Order: sequence, then structure tokens, then C-alpha cells
Amino acid sequence: MGAALGDSRPRIAAGFERLFSPPVVSYPKRRAPLERPVLILGIFLLLSVSLMLSADLTLGRWMKDFPAELRPFAQWITDLGEGVEILVTSGIVLILSVLVPSSRLRRRVVVGANSITAAAAFIFLSVAGGGLTAALVKNVIGRARPKLLETYGHLHFEPFTFDSDFAAFPSGHSATAGAMAMSLALVFPRLRSLFIPVGVLITFSRQLVGAHWPSDTLMGWAVGVAFALCMAHVFARRRMMFFYDRDGCLRRKGGRRVMQALWKAVAGGAGVAKPG
Repeated sequence: MGAALGDSRPRIAAGFERLFSPPVVSYPKRRAPLERPVLILGIFLLLSVSLMLSADLTLGRWMKDFPAELRPFAQWITDLGEGVEILVTSGIVLILSVLVPSSRLRRRVVVGANSITAAAAFIFLSVAGGGLTAALVKNVIGRARPKLLETYGHLHFEPFTFDSDFAAFPSGHSATAGAMAMSLALVFPRLRSLFIPVGVLITFSRQLVGAHWPSDTLMGWAVGVAFALCMAHVFARRRMMFFYDRDGCLRRKGGRRVMQALWKAVAGGAGVAKPG
């Protein structure tokens, strides 16, 4: 283990230096509107405030009549929004990929390992960062949760209380779900039709279990999605994991070819460098 750590230190140092170094790529002149974090936050904030002032109360009362026999299923769905599975999985993959003995392997294998490291780091940072950002913001805003409807109503705020009963807007679970869905969709674009609906379902489940108002979950989703996109831009501007195509859209680097080359090299026994 000590030898593996010693061999990995240069790669770890290089990764940190690259991530926190000044960008080497400018934003494209034409950027995809739906990949602009600030624009997404602005649009969803307007929608959330509109919903808060119009339909939150009606929908909140409807949530109280959600069938009790379906609540366990809704609770199981909503528990996925904690992001534990994604954080643990990406964290383990990140650690294992960092510990690859690069000095003993051929360059194409090391390149493949570095791609896996970047992907795991991106997912981990997106999910953790999106959830932490929402947690900080919602405690600063201090909106009362639906369970306090009869006492305070649906538009009661107690900022900076740092009490879970007054930490509804935006939803932390929804932010984590949004960050998970967007980060996984960016890393595995062919599976985005799976990740996005699952993320939306997790977000909606927060209303079904009575933990949040609809406007809370809508804004929480936006915070998570925006944070993941922000991280993708950070990586792309440092030529890590992503790049900008001609239309200014984020695209993942050719991970499929890298993984195929990595698998062939390892499976064929050609991954180990010959001693000099």
C-alpha cells in the first residue's frame, strides 16, 4: 500500500494542480442556453417564486391526502436523494483509480485510469457540492416546512435559524438528485434518458412524503443541475473530461475508446510496461 501511495503521489499532485490552476480554455462565444448555470438558476427562481405565490398552498394540502399505503414506496424513492450510494461508489472508484501503479503500466492504461479518475472526481464533487450548497442556502433562507402549515402558513420564513423545521427552500434532496442526474448524464450521455427521469422522480417524491413544498423541490433541482454544469465547465476549461463542440455545447471526451483500449490492454496482458 505504501508503494502504491508513493507511486500515486505525483498523479494526485498533478490532478490537484490542474483542477485549481487558471483555465486554459475560454468560454465559447456561443454557449448553449441550457448549459448556463446562472441562466438556469434565474429561470427556476422565477418559476419557484411564482409557484410559491400561487399553487404551493393548494398542492401542499393535496399532499396531505396522499395515500398512506404508498408512502413507504415514496420514502424509498426519496431516500435515494441522499446521494450516499453515488458518493460512496464514486469515492471508491476515485481512490482505486488514483492508486493505479502508473510507473509499471503502459501509457494507454495510465491514460484510461486518469479518465476514470476524472469522471469519478467530477461526479463526487458535483453531488457533494450541489447538496452542500442547497443545505447552506436553505438554512440561510429559513422557510417553514409543510408540516408547520397549520401553525405558520406556507409563506413563513425564519432566516439563519439553522433548524431543520425551517430549512425547506430549496430542497437539499432535490439538489442532490439534480446534481446526480446531470453529472451522470454528462459522463454517460447515452443513459441520460434514464438518469434524468429518475432524478425527477426523486425530486417529486419529496412532495409526496410531505417534506417540501413544490417550489422547494423545483428550486432544489435547479441548484443541483446548475452546480453540476458549473463543475463541467470548470473541467472543460482545464481540458479535463469535457470539451466544447462547434455549437458551444459541453461534450464528454471519447471515454468509450479510452475504456476499450484500457480493457484490451489489461485483458491481453499488454498493460504492464516492459522493464528497461
